[in-house]
Parts: sequence; structure tokens; C-alpha cells
Amino acid sequence: MNFHNPIYTEKTQCQDCYKCIRECPVKAIRVENGHATVVPELCVLCGHCVMVCPAGAKKVRDDLSRAKQLLKLKNRVILSLAPSFAAEFPGVNPGILVGALKQLGFFGVSETAIGADLVSAQLAEDFSGGGGRKLYISSACPSAVEYIKRYLGEYAPYITDRASPLLAHARLLRKLYGEDIGIVFVGPCIAKKREADVWALPDCSIGFQDLRRWFASEGINLEDGTIRAEEYIPYRAAKGALYPVDGGMIASIKKYVKLDRFDTISVAGITEIDRALRGLDPESLSTPLFMELLACQGGCINGPLASSGEATALRRIRLLDYAKHSADRLVEKRPDMEGTLPVEQSEQVFHSEEDVRAALRQVGKNEPGDELNCGSCGYDTCRSFCAAMLEHRAEKTMCVSYMRTLAQRKANGLIRTIPSGVVICGSDLKIIECNENFARMMGPDILAMYEAKPGMEGADLEKISAMSRFFRDVLAPGGPDVVEHELRENKKVFQITVFSIEKGEIACGVLQDVTAPQIRRDRVIRQTKRVIDKNLAVVQKIAFLLGENAAETEATLNSIIESFSVDEREGE
Repeated sequence: MNFHNPIYTEKTQCQDCYKCIRECPVKAIRVENGHATVVPELCVLCGHCVMVCPAGAKKVRDDLSRAKQLLKLKNRVILSLAPSFAAEFPGVNPGILVGALKQLGFFGVSETAIGADLVSAQLAEDFSGGGGRKLYISSACPSAVEYIKRYLGEYAPYITDRASPLLAHARLLRKLYGEDIGIVFVGPCIAKKREADVWALPDCSIGFQDLRRWFASEGINLEDGTIRAEEYIPYRAAKGALYPVDGGMIASIKKYVKLDRFDTISVAGITEIDRALRGLDPESLSTPLFMELLACQGGCINGPLASSGEATALRRIRLLDYAKHSADRLVEKRPDMEGTLPVEQSEQVFHSEEDVRAALRQVGKNEPGDELNCGSCGYDTCRSFCAAMLEHRAEKTMCVSYMRTLAQRKANGLIRTIPSGVVICGSDLKIIECNENFARMMGPDILAMYEAKPGMEGADLEKISAMSRFFRDVLAPGGPDVVEHELRENKKVFQITVFSIEKGEIACGVLQDVTAPQIRRDRVIRQTKRVIDKNLAVVQKIAFLLGENAAETEATLNSIIESFSVDEREGE
């Protein structure tokens, strides 16, 4: 059965911040029309984008309804409970949790950690047999497996061909209770959804957050004292319960075999896995190396579907305390233990220098010095960003420096072409930008200054015009957002409007020379219209009282406007 990718974007909530791109270790994000969407064929389901999205636009497929439906369709449904529950539900007796889960309708609850014990026992046997290999990479974490197979394909042959704990557990449960049972996994991992989709041995996977919602919808309170404690089936796990913390898998394996002739290392986090492996030559190892790899920093206890906000140290302590009271090992006839998640290696796309340079030019990067590598687009370098553009995973509007330059050019173009005088100043009353019309209005000396330095950036407005006092009013703390005044200066009368662009920091002034012939005619017409509007209201009131018609007065006033309009047409 095909299901849509476990991680998707709610486009209406995406705020174009590109944080998901910055945080995604494999850049499995495509931006289309300003919205960041996950690329399924590149994603390794680490879930980091879900955890860091500030708008909550990155969503995880909700399989809770499938789990509920399974309870209706199957006579017996078993819940496979991830061992990190000990960190997720602090202070809750495991037996009470099992009892609450059975109230939801499950036939029984079994620890996924039993599968981890089976994996540890199998690897212990594999290591005892030798085989001459120098490098062994764990297959327990499906995200880590997917990352290596997709992006570090040269190391894929070193992944141990052993089932993940969930797959081993599902096989054991079906062996013990029959193939017709249903199996629902509950844990902190999004990648387990991919395992359920691919293998179909666990029927579906939900997160701890989903389980909390389910309890709430059924009115089940783990702390109300009414839930009867129940036992796990078929028994409690051993030190496989340590798997959710880094180093836990290695500790579990050591309960089954001594690893004296092996070096061991635990690596948590996709980026750290890349650093640990890239460039490693297995043949250069003098001693066989076993690498325990976990996609989540700190281990599964920090998985994306776990409750957030609590210190990793506390989660780890709870998990270790729970595992402390388990047996050291299990003796169980193992089911089929082969099989890792089938993943196709992602093809690396190479771009010619000419194509990259062409893409760089599209975003205004004409010289190497233009490549700021600021990372605001989400990519580490301008070249990486342009490669994503060439692969249709990025848009040039994502480049902040490009958009800033574009906006500045548009603003400058508007300022240059507007017929009024325009000047923009900072709180220190130094000019940030002005147009030629402003300089011309200020007289020949200022115009010469403008021609020497277009825009007059840095010039002191106080030394140029008395209008600076209006800027000071607008820029003052608590000052008005806009002021309008007339100013007589150099035998001219200016109509000045000063308004705030950035409160207390930047203001803009727009000037009109009302002594100019065209401005004067427009101004008289405008003033006459105001007289009409004002007087009509009075005349209409009088006419209402005296029973007379105001049309004659209105016609007389309109004739004034018409006369000026005729003068204006004749003057053109």
C-alpha cells in the first residue's frame, strides 16, 4: 500500500523563513512559489525540520486513525512500545501504562526492546564468527541507514544486514501469536512510519504525542489511580532497553559477547555521522570497528515525536534507571534476522562552472567578492544555493542580498522619477538618499553638490534647509508619524510632508514648490474645491430652512474652477 511521505508542509502556514533548509542535514527541501516542501526522494526522515519549524508548517502524517481502525478490523492487535517510553512518561509505573493501553482496546503490549535484544544476540554471534571485515555499521536506526544508503553509498556494504529492532520484534510477535495479528508501534521516531510502509509487518506507527492525544480523547488519565496494572507480553525485555541512548546498543551487545578484539564508537546526529564516516578508509583500520549510529542527537529519547522541552540529561537518567532493573540478556529462538531498509542511492548532480556562474549572475553575484555566503537562504554557500536553483529546488527570491539590491534599485528609480523633491534622513539628520528635484529646489549650490555625489549620502540636512526641524519632530521619541507644513525659503514657498519610515530612526520628506506656475494653479483649484465643499454644506442648510435652491451658488463657485482650468489648458 502506498502512503504519502510521512513529512509534508502545510503551505498556508509556511512563512518563507528557510529555517528548514538551514537545519536540514541533506537539504531535502524544495521551494516553490515561496513555500518550502519536502522532497521525498531526498529526505531521510530525521524529522529535524519538523522540530525547528517556527510556524509549525512542517507536519507529520497522522496515522492515529489507522491505528484505531486496525483495532476494529483485527481480533488481536498488539502494541509494540518503544523503550524510550521510560523517558517520555516520567513517574508512570510501566504496568499502569500497559493497563491504560489495554483500555484502548489492545490485546497486549510488548516491548520493542525485545527486538533490540534479538539484534544484540545476533550481532554477538556474527562478531564471534569473525569474517575478516574491518568495519561494521549498525542497522538499528532506519534514518541512519537511509542516510548512508542515499548519500554515503560507498559505506552501504558495511551496514550489518540485520533487521532493525522494530522489524525483529514484529517478526517475533507474528511467530508467537499468528500472522493475522495487528501490530501498532508507538515511539518517538518518524522513520518507523517508513518501516511500516515498506515492510508492512508492523501495520502502522504513531508517536508519543499521538498516544497522549488518544488517551485524552478516551478520558484516560495515567495518574488518577483507577487503572489496573498489567504485564508485558510475552515477557519483559533485557538490556535492549538501552538502545534509545547513544552507547546503549554497544552496552547491550556486550551482555552477549565480549568485544575485546573490536573498537567501538557511538555517533549521534546526521551531521556527526557524516563527519565520522566521510573520508574513512576501512582498510586502514588495524582493529575491526563497530559503529553504533543514531540519527537523533542524544539518541531516540530526543526523537521528533517525543515531547519536547525537557533536559536530555533527565531523559537519559530515566531510561538508564528503567533498564537497570531488567535482565542482562534474553534467551529466545530468533526469527529471520536479515533485512535492512531498501533505499536507492541519490544521484549526485554535477554542474559546470559555466552554469554555476550563470546562476550566480542571476542573483547579482558577478564577482567572487559578491559571494557573501551569508546563509540567509538556508544554504551554506552561494554556490550551493545556485546549484539548488539549477536543480529547481530554490528560487532566486530566497537570496536576501539580491532582494535587498532589487528593492533598493526600485526605490531609487521611483525617487529619481517622482516630480516632487524627495529626501530621506536618519535620526542624526544626515541624508540617506535624495533625488535631483530636491537638490534643484534647494538652489544651484546644492544641485552642484548632487551632481558631484548623486544621492548626497551623508550630507547634513540642517546645513541645507530649515525643513530639518520637521524631520526632528517626526524622529523624536513619541513624535507624530506625519507632519505637513509650508516653508518659505529662497523666495519660494514649499509644501512639505515629512513621514516616518522607521519610527525614531528614518524619515522621508516630500516637497512641492507651490510658487511654481503649475503647482500654483493646481493649488488654487484645490483650495476652491475645499471652499465649495465647505460652503455648500452651509448653503444647503440655509436653503433647507428658507426653502430656496442652492444650485445657483454651486454654479457660481464651479465657474471659478472652470476659469482656472481654462487658464491651465491655454498655458500648456
